Amino acid sequence: MSEQNDFINKLKDNKPVRIFLPLKDSEDSLRLNCILHKLEEPNFELIFLKGIIPAEQIDISSAIIITLDLSGHLVSLEAKVLEIVNDQTLKMIAIKAISHEQMREYFRVDCTLPIQLKSTVPEAFDTPEEKWKISGNTVDLSGSGLRASFTSPPPENTQVRMNLALPTAVPSIVNILASPVRISKLTAKLWDAAYFFDEVTDEDRDTIIGCCLVAQRRLLRLKVKVKDS
Repeated sequence: MSEQNDFINKLKDNKPVRIFLPLKDSEDSLRLNCILHKLEEPNFELIFLKGIIPAEQIDISSAIIITLDLSGHLVSLEAKVLEIVNDQTLKMIAIKAISHEQMREYFRVDCTLPIQLKSTVPEAFDTPEEKWKISGNTVDLSGSGLRASFTSPPPENTQVRMNLALPTAVPSIVNILASPVRISKLTAKLWDAAYFFDEVTDEDRDTIIGCCLVAQRRLLRLKVKVKDS
């Protein structure tokens, strides 16, 4: 049994999921909630509330990303649209299962966004030594971690609270608990640090993944334009 078939086989039928629906002539994806109805693997259906899917605007040539909770672990599934059955139903085929551990590479994109690190100790209880903040910029971003550069040294072997500004339609700041994977001193006044997300809400993770998908589609469109020019 293939990995994606095994993934679908483990799911309960009619399970609530969240999806990123790619749109024609747009870098953005529409984020929607729906129900996953199992068919014969690797096929399944996504069932929506009536009137919420823009059938004529769906980019069926692009992959759809589905995220869901599986036994307490956030996982994703890459799938393609086989058929727009009606205004509530999409018939799908699973392409690839993406574990939480694989999210780092799968969704990773190069991007520069403002980021701030600070202590995880609540302000009411911290000492002067624990009352610190470091600002920097991301180098790359994914659904499970990021790499960033700082002009001050981030603390090593220390979990941090991270505020990340995302370029969504309505600009938003997500709050994340993260641990350093690697911290390197590049120059006398520049540090490079990679972080893994320890704790982030499903809503914020979806927002991050959505931004990564927009960046990926933008890069793909640019490559096509360059190739055709």
